[in-house]
Amino acid sequence: MDAAKSASSNANWTASVDPVTKLLLILFFTLAAFCAQNLVEAGIVLVFTLALVFALPTKKSLWAMTAFSLFIIVTMVVIQGLFWPSNQTVAFHLGTIDFYQEGLKHALLLGSRILVIIFSTSFFIETTTLSENSRYLEKSGLSFKQVYVLMSVCYILPQMHRNLQKIRFAQKARGIQPAKSLWSKAKTLMPVLVPLIVKSFQEAMNRSISLQLRGFDSPVRRVPKLDRTYWQDRACHRLLAALSLVLVGVKIWEIICK
Repeated sequence: MDAAKSASSNANWTASVDPVTKLLLILFFTLAAFCAQNLVEAGIVLVFTLALVFALPTKKSLWAMTAFSLFIIVTMVVIQGLFWPSNQTVAFHLGTIDFYQEGLKHALLLGSRILVIIFSTSFFIETTTLSENSRYLEKSGLSFKQVYVLMSVCYILPQMHRNLQKIRFAQKARGIQPAKSLWSKAKTLMPVLVPLIVKSFQEAMNRSISLQLRGFDSPVRRVPKLDRTYWQDRACHRLLAALSLVLVGVKIWEIICK
């Protein structure tokens, strides 16, 4: 009973936050991650986005997206640790190969930014439906084309994960045994990575054509009504927009001072 009540309260809390506020949270946390100058600051931002993750009703797709991105992060750590131009201080030796502190710190900083984007985007995706997002954004004044582009960008990672699952299911059906080690998984992923990305973009373009043929971008189209009311949506928009502008100003000031 307690677990059910807790899940229900989480669902009610996330449902009372409007989609634009969730999008502004993505913008704010992304800007904060890119303004972070060291691993401590990046870790603080990552902890805050990780706190949003615990509000998700289900985390299965989140961990799948995180695992999908870990290959990129590990690759960055290896490459930057070996070949980053500013490398000077040796961190550790792996046989005859030297890994450097500067490159490892830089790669981990980039990796933390990727995870911040994934966690904040997952909060947006998992706590609002696509139809709810579209209705609210249209009601806020965006055109249907702008809404579609924004939704396509936000939902591209889950779509790529679904396509990857289909590919793996097809491989199993053909008798190809799933890879067990991380290196084996990386080797099996590389040949399908480019077709996977191309297929995801092709599906987005096909949906766009289908929606145009159905008249969804017609100027006389009636905007759907909202199904719910949200908590202090305008105030949250102003606050997060102001904080995001402050972060942009801080970043510009840092660039000028350099």
